[in-house]
Amino acid sequence: MTDDPHDLVWESDREPGDHEPRTGLPEPGAPTHDPDSRLHADDWSDVPWLLDPALPGDGGLPRVPTRPLRERDDVLDLLLRLVGPERAGPPALWFVLLDADDRCLPVVLPLAEVPLTASPGVAAHVMHVLASVLDRDAPGGSVLVGLVRASGGDRGTFETSWAPVLRDAADEHGARIRAVAAIGASRARVIEW
Repeated sequence: MTDDPHDLVWESDREPGDHEPRTGLPEPGAPTHDPDSRLHADDWSDVPWLLDPALPGDGGLPRVPTRPLRERDDVLDLLLRLVGPERAGPPALWFVLLDADDRCLPVVLPLAEVPLTASPGVAAHVMHVLASVLDRDAPGGSVLVGLVRASGGDRGTFETSWAPVLRDAADEHGARIRAVAAIGASRARVIEW
């Protein structure tokens, strides 16, 4: 027995043939590519949140609409449902990808605890990644941006700092921003369309 309360330490005094610690991980140095092994380092099929659809009440993200999002109210409603109680949290940026027909892709990227003043480096990196996803999976698609902070929901210093920097980065990397919404704990609105 070990003093480790989580049983994460490999116990060298196990019986021969008992090759797996209680964590489910293989013995140190054991190959992970063995087809007979219970654990495959690159096998994500056992991770239920990757394959299982979100169900109401399961704590997952809400289902996204399948119809095109062509109205400001539709965009704002989607972002509000996705952000949920995080509206009252620290400053964050939320990104949702749309295809060329303004339908949601299954891609939502929240960046939590971002600085109140825009970072061109962060904006460039995010837009580079999102542009590559759109190029590969949804040519002609676009990005919805949610600028989230507890006291936000309109044009404030946070919103007027991040919105133009994100637009510049999107233009530089070939991504199109469809809309930008300001989301706060008690108010929200689309500030760029």
